[in-house]
Parts: sequence; C-alpha cells; structure tokens
Amino acid sequence: MKKKLVSAVVALSIFGCVGIASAGSVTTKTDTNISISGFTQMYFDWANNQGFLANTANPEFIKANTKSSAAQTSFGSTANFTRLSLALENKSEGIKGLIEGDFWGGGANISTDGNGNFRLRHAYFVKEFCQEGCNYTPWLLVGQTFNSGFYLSYTMNGPNNIAGSSSGPGNRIPQVGFGVKFDLGSVKLNPQIAAQDLLTTFISQSGFDSYRSTMPGLGVRLPVEFNTGLGKPASFYADFQWQNLKLTKQTAGIDSSNQNSYEFGGGLELPIYFVSFKTDAHYSKGFTKYDLLYGNVMPPSYYLNGTSIEKVSATAWDAMLKVDFNSLAQVPITIAGGYAQVVFGNLTTLSNTTTTAYARKASTIFVNMGYNLTKSATLGLEYDRNKTYYVGSNNDPNNGRVSNQVFFVGTYKF
Repeated sequence: MKKKLVSAVVALSIFGCVGIASAGSVTTKTDTNISISGFTQMYFDWANNQGFLANTANPEFIKANTKSSAAQTSFGSTANFTRLSLALENKSEGIKGLIEGDFWGGGANISTDGNGNFRLRHAYFVKEFCQEGCNYTPWLLVGQTFNSGFYLSYTMNGPNNIAGSSSGPGNRIPQVGFGVKFDLGSVKLNPQIAAQDLLTTFISQSGFDSYRSTMPGLGVRLPVEFNTGLGKPASFYADFQWQNLKLTKQTAGIDSSNQNSYEFGGGLELPIYFVSFKTDAHYSKGFTKYDLLYGNVMPPSYYLNGTSIEKVSATAWDAMLKVDFNSLAQVPITIAGGYAQVVFGNLTTLSNTTTTAYARKASTIFVNMGYNLTKSATLGLEYDRNKTYYVGSNNDPNNGRVSNQVFFVGTYKF
C-alpha cells in the first residue's frame, strides 16, 4: 500500500500538482499540507425481526392485508463503512480543511457484497482570523460538514446509530458558518451561526405536488467545554435550526403555502474519572428526517388532511453511560450502554393509511464492549433491543414490535 501511495505522489509531483516536502508529507503549490487518515471497518450482524444493522423492528403489517414475514434471524456483513480522510492545512494562511468519504453510498449492495458506492461525507475549509496569542478566535467555514444540531452516541452502530439519534448521512450538509472561539481558561466557548441547506436533508412531504425553499435555513449552536476537576473536561451544547419552505397542491387550492420547520435541543457529557455520562434531548416540528430511523417508516414532515396542511412533531431523548477500564486499571476494555427514543406527534389521518406503516414511537436499548487489540486496532461486540410502535395498515399503535441484534465490529485506524 505504501509503495502505491508513494508512486501516486511521485506521479503527481511530476505533473506539477504537488511537491514532496519530507517523508510522509505532501505539500501542494499553495503550500497546503495534506495528511491521510481514516479506518477500515467490518461488521458481522445477526438480526431478528429487523433489517441489517437496523434501529427499528419490522411492522406487523407493511400495508393493508400484507403481513410482514415472521420473525426470523438473518446474518449480514459489510466493510463498506471504511473511511478515507484528507486533512488539509495551510499554516501561513490560517486555513484548515477536510475531504472525507466512505463506501456507504446509495445503491450499494452493502449487506451482501463489497460493491459499495463511494459517498462524500465532508468537504470544507475553515479560515481562522487569529492564530496565536488570542483569547478569542473568529472563524469562517465554507463547505459540507455536520449540521448545527449534530451529536454522537456511545453505540458502535456507526452506519445507522440508534433510534432517536440525530446521526446519519443527512447530518452533513452544505453550509456557510461563522463563529468565535473563546478561551477563558477553565471554560471554552465556541458560539456559531450558519446558513444551511436543511430542506431535502430533514424535511419530507406526502400528498403534495411539490415543496421547495427559496433561501437556505438557519442553524445556531452554542458549545461549552469546562473543567470539573474530576478528569476530562465536561461539555454542553444547545442548538436551534429553522427552515422556511413552500408547499403546493393544486387540487386542494394550495399554491406555495408558506411553512416553517424548526428544531431545538441540547446535551451534556460529563466524564468523572473513568466513567462518562451523556444525555441529549430535542424537539422538532416539520423536521421528521432529523431523527434517523431505518427503512421507510418515518412519518412525513408535512401531509394533507383534506385541504388542511398538517405538520408532524418529534420529541427525542437519550441517556448513556460508558466505563473506560483503561483509565481505571490499565485494562484496554470499555463497556457502554444506554437508552434512546423518539415519539412522533400529530399523526391524525396517517394512522388510517392503508399503504404505509409509519413509526409512532421507536426506542433502542443497547450495551456494548470494546477491546483495544493494539493502539490502532479495536474489536467490539454490541447487543441492541429495538422496540417500534406503528400506525396504519392494521398495526396496533399501542402494541410495540420488538427486534434484537448482536453485531461484531473490527476497526483499524490509520
């Protein structure tokens, strides 16, 4: 692999694209240093009454008079979440950037073979306007990266996360952001605001002729990091996102109806020596795709009730705990677990649909263990119990469907 990489770099330098500054580094004509990183990752998954690495159980009825298959255990595998990153830095200009992708792109036969489609995850640059000796540093970001409400959980299910989480491909969106980093000693702040393309990312519709936006949405985030004297710094965030859109349904007399979708929430991560506690909560309206669920079971953000426009709400929260035995007794093992859920509201006529089963509530209980085989290689094992309540298509909204999965994951970071 090293020989192929060196050959490629030499070839590029011959064509005048890059120069070889020193062993292991590459410098472009604009004096930008490029470093390569990423990881290889492989999953073995045993799932019962759900899809591959899913975070929802199968409905009883897919649609009216069409019953789902009986609960069965299936095995699947993939290495398509393997990731490749190019970190960019131009110290003289105060610019950093990232280009990152994986092989989890749409259309890939991800659970049966290795034909994964390459997918762009991040592509952005950040300009900092004060590089040394500043208590505050203004910055400008342009490109595609995480939205203002993004957060991570302690699950090892990287591709699909857990029910009620905001982790997914839609959380990396084109944007222009501005913020200021404040270093106040024991407290660090980084308030930020961004113009973001939130329409197709988080908003869906059912029954309308079209939906569109004329301007980007707005994202605001306030991250705070502070020392507690109990180990690593604790972190807190609060966020708000908003998107204006227009809906059209000619037969209902609706022509470019002005609508507003929004989301707000917050979270806290509190490390206490070798134990870390994490919790997040958020509420949204007209933003159903923000809460990533496996399959086509998420209710639409907007739908028609006769000639009235209805907007679906969502309330989600999680609570998780992680124990790092390496910090406690130099044992390279971590154990984590937690619970997360999302509840959708204002489903009204969606409860009577005969064509689709929509989730009313979805939750996940998970527990996992990680073992550091080496400094760069990690092995993990996780158990998930998913419970999903469905409406429509003869499903009982008060009788939750249950699924289970156990998966093994191996990761090598480079």
